[in-house]
Amino acid sequence: MSSTQGTTAVVTSDELASTFGVLLIGFIFSVVLYGLTFFQTYIYYTRFPADHMGTKATVGALWAIDTAATTLISHTAYRYLITDFMIAFNQLNTTQTFIAEEVLSTVLIVAVQCYYAFRLWSVTNKQVAVPAFIGVLALVSGALNLIGIVNIARQDLFFEIVTNSVKVFRGIGLGIAVATDIVIVGSMFWYMRPSRNPGMAKPEGIYENIIVYCFNRGTVFTVVQVLFLVIFLTLPHSQGWILLGWVTSKVYVNSLLAMLNFRNTHHGRGVHEEDSLNQAASNRSGTISVPIGPQREINRSVQFGVPPKNRDPTNVIELDMVNSHADVYDKNDKTGGWPDAEGPSKRLDLGDDLSH
Repeated sequence: MSSTQGTTAVVTSDELASTFGVLLIGFIFSVVLYGLTFFQTYIYYTRFPADHMGTKATVGALWAIDTAATTLISHTAYRYLITDFMIAFNQLNTTQTFIAEEVLSTVLIVAVQCYYAFRLWSVTNKQVAVPAFIGVLALVSGALNLIGIVNIARQDLFFEIVTNSVKVFRGIGLGIAVATDIVIVGSMFWYMRPSRNPGMAKPEGIYENIIVYCFNRGTVFTVVQVLFLVIFLTLPHSQGWILLGWVTSKVYVNSLLAMLNFRNTHHGRGVHEEDSLNQAASNRSGTISVPIGPQREINRSVQFGVPPKNRDPTNVIELDMVNSHADVYDKNDKTGGWPDAEGPSKRLDLGDDLSH
C-alpha cells in the first residue's frame, strides 16, 4: 500500500478488499450473530423463568459481555473504516477498543467451555475427571491467549500486531482451545449416546438433528475454532484471523444458548436432553409416585416428543412447551379422570416435585 503526503493514501480496490473489506465483513457477521444472541437470550428468559439461578446468571453474564464486545467491534470498525479511512493501512495505530474486544472474546470462550464442562459433570452423574480436565484446559488456553493479547497491546501499529511472541502464545493458546473443544465434543457424543441413555427422546427431522448434533454437542464452535487456528498460523499478517476472532466467540455463545433453549420445560424449568423420555422409555429416571387418598398411589412416567395419538393417557405426565404446567389426572376417578368426561374430574398438580 502506498501513501502520499504523510497520511493520505492512494490504494487499489484489491488492497481495500484485503484490508478494510475484511474488517467490514467481520463487523457484519459479528452484528448478525449478536442479533441471534439477543434473540436467544430473550427466548431463554421467556421460556425458563423458573430455571436454576446459576444458569440464568450465566446467560445474563454472557449476553452482557457479548453486548460489550459487539460495541467495541463497532467502535473499532468505525475508527478504521470511517475516521482513519484515508490513513494507509500500514500506518494505523492499534486501538484500545480492539484490544479490549480481544480480551472479552477470550473470556466468552473460556466461560462457554467451562459451562460445557459443568454440563458433562451432570451428564456423567457428577464424575469429576472429564469436567475437571476440560476446565483446566480451558483456563490454560485462556491464560495463554491473554498473554498474547498483552503482547499485541504493546505494538503501536495495527499492521504489526502479530509478532513472534504473539504468534507463539496465541498459537499455543488456540491449539489448546481446539483440544478442549475436541474433548468436549467427543465426551458429549459418548455420554449422550442412546445406548447409555435408554428411552431418551431422539431428535426428529433436519432442524432438530442440526440443533442437537451441531450445536448441543459443540461441533460448530469446534470447527470454527480449528479454522481460526489455521488462518492465524498460516496467514498471521492478513486480516482473516481478525474476522474469525470477532465471529468465533459469538458462535460459542449461540451454541450454549441453543442447547439451553432446545430443552423441554416443566413449570418454567428446563429438562435436559438425557432426562427427556420418549414413549419407549423404561422409567429409567422418569417415574414418580403421587399419593391419592390414604391408601392409593399412581405412577406416571415423563414422556417427551410423543404424538398425541400414541400417548398412553393413563400413564403420562405431559411436560408442556409453553405454559410450563403439568397435571396428573386420577384414572380411578369415576369420570375417568379426564376433563372432557361428564362431571368434575380430579386433578393433581405435581408442583416442582418431579424427580429424575
